[in-house]
Amino acid sequence: MIARLLAVLILAVAAPAAAETLAIVDARLVTLGPAGDIAKGTIVLRDGRIAALGRDVRPPAGARIIEGAGLTVTPGLVATVTPLGLNDLIGSGWPGLTSSADRLSAGFSIAADYNPDNVQIPEARVEGVTRAVVTPNPPPASKSGGRKAFAGQAALVSLGEGRPPILDAAVAVVASGGDAGAAAAGGGRGAWRTLVSEQLALARLHARTPGAVTPDRLEALSLSQADLEALRPVVAGRAPLLVEANRAADIAMVLDLARAEKVRVILSGAADAWRLADEIAAAGVPVVLDAEENQAFTFETVNATYENAAILHAAGVKIAFKPGIARIVFLIRTPRFLAGRTVRYGLPWEAALAAITRNPAEMFGYADEAGTLEVGKAADLVVWSGDPLETRTVARHVVIGGEVQPLTSRSRLLRDRYIEDVRAAAAAR
Repeated sequence: MIARLLAVLILAVAAPAAAETLAIVDARLVTLGPAGDIAKGTIVLRDGRIAALGRDVRPPAGARIIEGAGLTVTPGLVATVTPLGLNDLIGSGWPGLTSSADRLSAGFSIAADYNPDNVQIPEARVEGVTRAVVTPNPPPASKSGGRKAFAGQAALVSLGEGRPPILDAAVAVVASGGDAGAAAAGGGRGAWRTLVSEQLALARLHARTPGAVTPDRLEALSLSQADLEALRPVVAGRAPLLVEANRAADIAMVLDLARAEKVRVILSGAADAWRLADEIAAAGVPVVLDAEENQAFTFETVNATYENAAILHAAGVKIAFKPGIARIVFLIRTPRFLAGRTVRYGLPWEAALAAITRNPAEMFGYADEAGTLEVGKAADLVVWSGDPLETRTVARHVVIGGEVQPLTSRSRLLRDRYIEDVRAAAAAR
């Protein structure tokens, strides 16, 4: 039965509709861009791009028409800081991967482990997720004396069927502060902070004078040539460090690190960020937080609150959402539910939607390509039955690169297989 269902799923998602001129008419367009919120308008997609949008736009001759009356169109959603595509089942390991090699840290590329045929990808796509920032797990503590400051490189991926999945194999270098960082660095938090500075210094030397970093210096800091190459965009300011930190003291350390090393930083986790909201805003550091964190899973999150997002936004901090450490792999498809919860706790509706669309694009450097509905940008969007932050709303159409995607997943196939039996059994009672 399982094999048959998987075969049906593969056939169903193997070939999305070919690229065509597509017009969604008379829909509400929530652009999150200069055009604002258009109560009733038309958006035209051609050659994988947004060709036109507005109140007075008319669909071109020969375009495929999607009637949008009563529907809402938004940019495609982004699953940010996620293990999507890395594990199929909980039993196959913790949802995520990392390098256990002592001398491979920043150079570890999660893109090589991303599986575009992972069964969770269709699950995410039917929920409106069109792109994801996939990240490695924090590095483990070494059993042989090695020290690590970094976990590896985050990758930007597309969830479109039949499209090259890896859009950028290195949108950020991932690190963990706090308890995890201290353990991986071979000491306390100060050891992690010192190790980061020393490794960044070697990366700068390598960038200025290739070959100047000798093998013994690499070995002394548990680095490889791949690590130095991965850190070059960071020290040049072209890529950010994505740093997990939750305690207020750890967040303050990361802010100090960014100032001292003159590197771009994105905070991840940041349970205590609300306590340092003004400092984070003044530093211009964005935050990717767990919108559902409201209890102490560890001593690092004893001050967690549902109001974290609202407080940060009010202070002027750019925010995005990620699935939390306690979320099992099957819940990685729900960024809009995470965003919707924050509205109840004071975050404005548009800010919540931006946190799963526009803001990740700006944080990870692809805002000129996606994140808003604007002419010339990639045609990645979702047509919703209503408010996308409401749990009862469903995606009627998901478009990636101008191609309408199949709204089929293994869980939906299982539902369809057994729903009639369930209904018949209920009627017989």
